[in-house]
Amino acid sequence: MMSAEKENRRNALVIVKAVKSMADEKLSYLFDGLAANVADALFEEMCGMDKNEVLKLHFNVMCALKVGSRIYRKEFDRLMNEAWRVFLRRHTIPSLEMPTGVAGEQIALCRDKVESYHKMLIQDIQDRLSHLLNSKLDDCPLRPGILYLCFWHSIEKLDLNYDERVLLVPLFHRFVMDRFGLVLGVANKTLTEHAIVMGGKAATPLRQPRLGDRAWAVPPKWPQIGAAQVSADS
Repeated sequence: MMSAEKENRRNALVIVKAVKSMADEKLSYLFDGLAANVADALFEEMCGMDKNEVLKLHFNVMCALKVGSRIYRKEFDRLMNEAWRVFLRRHTIPSLEMPTGVAGEQIALCRDKVESYHKMLIQDIQDRLSHLLNSKLDDCPLRPGILYLCFWHSIEKLDLNYDERVLLVPLFHRFVMDRFGLVLGVANKTLTEHAIVMGGKAATPLRQPRLGDRAWAVPPKWPQIGAAQVSADS
């Protein structure tokens, strides 16, 4: 007969895998939004630059995405899967190298912004995961920093130089991470719905959503943004 400890461990793994599955599904939805809007949004990010340079960069980035979109998405999924695998084994996440220069500055700024905005919800989720795994966790794969780094390292698979890849960071923030509350929301909901008894003590329910919480907003329908105009100024 399976011991109580092993049964608790098995139940915990089932719940964590359910959380990952729901988070992956929502992330895929957000990546679809990025893909649907990247062409126009890229022009907006380059507003004010030399017209010829804008057209050149836009052409290079869109060609690379057309050829390698599946490749970089597959690499992103691989890196995130590895983060979850290490998390379940060691209760930590793998360390990915922070890029230098502008990319690192952008990632740090965006990461801190998302982390601050969803601070309470992230802490709720991390506390529940700590309870499930019977370990005090300092990190988890749903922290914004790991997603930004997984994205950066995944787009290294694209045929783009450093400056061209930098252009994609604010778009990832805009269409994926600025809506990260949707991912945290389904993770929180899944953990709440799968409340179990660990060590003979019922788990404490997570904070319920408040009216206006971005994490609980109805997902957008992803209408494409209007075509941006390239400045005629050279």
